[in-house]
Amino acid sequence: MPPRSSLLRRLSTHRDTNLATLLGVLRSPQASSTPLPHALSRAFPSPSDAFPLHTLPDLLPRLPSPLLSLRFLLWRLPPSPPLPSPHTLSSVAASLPDLPSAVPLLLSTSQHTLLLPHYSLLLAISAHAGLSPVSLAILRHMRSFGISPDVACFHSALRVAGSPGDVSAVLDIMSTSGVDPTVPLIVTAVHKLAYGGDFEGARCLIDKMPEFGCVANVVVYTALFDGMRAFGDVDAAMGLLEEMEGGGLGAGCVPNVVSYTCLVKCLCERGRMVEALSVLDRMVARGVMPNRVFVRTLVDGFCAAGGDGSLDSAYGVVERLVVDGALSSGQCYNVLLVALSGAGMAGEAEGLAQRMMKKGVQLSPLGGSAMVRELCRGKRWLDACYWLRLMDDDGVLCDSDVYASVLLGLSEERHILEASALVRKAMDKGICIEASCADCLVQLLKQHGEEELASHVLGLRRSPQVLSH
Repeated sequence: MPPRSSLLRRLSTHRDTNLATLLGVLRSPQASSTPLPHALSRAFPSPSDAFPLHTLPDLLPRLPSPLLSLRFLLWRLPPSPPLPSPHTLSSVAASLPDLPSAVPLLLSTSQHTLLLPHYSLLLAISAHAGLSPVSLAILRHMRSFGISPDVACFHSALRVAGSPGDVSAVLDIMSTSGVDPTVPLIVTAVHKLAYGGDFEGARCLIDKMPEFGCVANVVVYTALFDGMRAFGDVDAAMGLLEEMEGGGLGAGCVPNVVSYTCLVKCLCERGRMVEALSVLDRMVARGVMPNRVFVRTLVDGFCAAGGDGSLDSAYGVVERLVVDGALSSGQCYNVLLVALSGAGMAGEAEGLAQRMMKKGVQLSPLGGSAMVRELCRGKRWLDACYWLRLMDDDGVLCDSDVYASVLLGLSEERHILEASALVRKAMDKGICIEASCADCLVQLLKQHGEEELASHVLGLRRSPQVLSH
């Protein structure tokens, strides 16, 4: 039996009526003579009702061919803005089979040119799949048929560009299409060029901005700076920052807190912690105040460096900022709590949390969740349960995955009384647990004969995430 017929027969046993009807359309003798979109529209007047978005990742790879999967997708998603959410596009891109071959085949076999929104959809899916060659093929196909991509199309292609050559190719097609880049697109292109080591090309693009009716600003130069950092050229990045500080690049190009955060990240990645710490004085002297992201980056660097000296420096940064009033004590200490937890310092994190509570500084949901996760990694289930109870008494609600992890650990270790109390607490707070975790927990509890507790856990079960129609 041919593979296609075998697959159709296997799928036709599926209980889903709409899927069975879809397979009927595919089997129909009219399928070869009648355009597929027309045949599908006759069978399914309301595509979103017949095939909700959340069902597509499961359906697409089960269709008879990658080409048919793409054609079905273009029919299912009508050619009208806006595009589906990034999460939906990512899920669809991951489920589509053999995209590198399927997209070019679709373009070469289509009897008519696609609509611009469908090209946009293909570019967005290719970007989420990380397929720069496919994105370039789509743009070239559009150009060959005289279809002018809009800026959003070029931006999708740039986001997935894997090399300076890919960036240049996208910009060349853009130029021949008569489309001028916008500032956000230039920011993306500059960062991609610098990330690939083409600093000269990035600077040339910035210099051309007036030709496109754009003005260079600190965002563009920070993108260049961050690209240099990511490429690994610290000296080039430092040189650019000095240019920005000198004012020679323009009044709107002086460094801001994002620029200095990039510098700190660059220095921390290379263990140059003394220089990283000096950036705080450098920026404050220029009237740029640190924000929470800057502090997190610097404190993370010290915690990751390890050693008593680095840990003392992390505490020193936080204490200084609390005294200076740059950030609130709650913001500063919770940043440190997250950093300590992320560095695997559960004991230090607990000690800090205790001191915070004694001083009346409330733990944040982010800080508390980070600490409890680290306790879970160390299989300290009772300690984790204790902290959840303390934070709950203080009005701090941790993330649902934290409750799920602690419940699983308590159940595995047969701490049923603690697990029961935590389940009741979660029910009172309206906390839901991901379906897969809840099912695992229920199975475990039933194995231990805890049928009543298992029934309570079912009440916390969250259905799998459903994507919007």
